[in-house]
Amino acid sequence: MGAIENRRNERFETVLAIRIDRGGVIVEGTTVNLSLGGALVRARLEPAPKIGERVAISLSLPTLGEPLRAEAEVRWIGAVGEFGLQFATGFRARETWALGQWLERMRKGQKLA
Repeated sequence: MGAIENRRNERFETVLAIRIDRGGVIVEGTTVNLSLGGALVRARLEPAPKIGERVAISLSLPTLGEPLRAEAEVRWIGAVGEFGLQFATGFRARETWALGQWLERMRKGQKLA
């Protein structure tokens, strides 16, 4: 079985702003796809991240006034500047709800009005 088949949560293509805090060094990036459990991220981290490395993330949802914050673990490395993150710490209930609502919009193909 490949990594895609092992995923617990359905991923949706969506480009959202994400900030990655790597030991005090902040890097701006974007999501390529997103689920309740993680994201494929495009960002330039120097040196390149390593599998198992933990970073702090701040993810901006258009429907939420403040960014979602969590710790995330690098689970795989893709093309240059792309890597998969698994959210390692949970979001608050309101944040989880907002993320779920955003993903439901993506499932239905809806855009922000």
